[in-house]
Amino acid sequence: MATDVPPAQSTSLPSIVNRIAALIEHGAGILSAGDAAALRRMDPREPAAAFFKLAGAELGTQLPNEPDARIETETRWAAIIVSLAHLGTLHRPGIPLGRALASAQLSEMRFARLLRADAARLVDELPMLARFLSAKGVPADWTGAALLLLSLGRQDEETARRQLARDFYGAVAATGRTESVTEKP
Repeated sequence: MATDVPPAQSTSLPSIVNRIAALIEHGAGILSAGDAAALRRMDPREPAAAFFKLAGAELGTQLPNEPDARIETETRWAAIIVSLAHLGTLHRPGIPLGRALASAQLSEMRFARLLRADAARLVDELPMLARFLSAKGVPADWTGAALLLLSLGRQDEETARRQLARDFYGAVAATGRTESVTEKP
């Protein structure tokens, strides 16, 4: 059935993101419609109770035990969850984020800033990108955004940025769109 939430067996990032998106969309006895609305309004730096409901159900093994690291990781996941709440049914596995952003005609300058953003900036930027895609009606797999934010400071950070860039600029090149990405520092 299309409204079923995938089982919580796999801990791969795509499966976690997909399960969270399904929970936001359908609740599955964990979230109410009010909780989903609270997630859309939530400041990732001050997570709402609905975030902790999701975290308890889906993020147990993803969160470190050390208090400062846990708060940082919770903030990153909160930004991912706010974004998924804004995307709603537009979260679609298999549609790379870079291609979706190009399809929605995100400016190359804004995309270049996204690629250079640190964690604090990405916590703000990702929910804005989700609202942008939602307003344009463009579906995307939010796993790429989650990987971009969660990989910061890890060995796979550059790999995540490069994959996003390949997807975006490949899609831009395919459309023949040209614009300058030079900007002042």
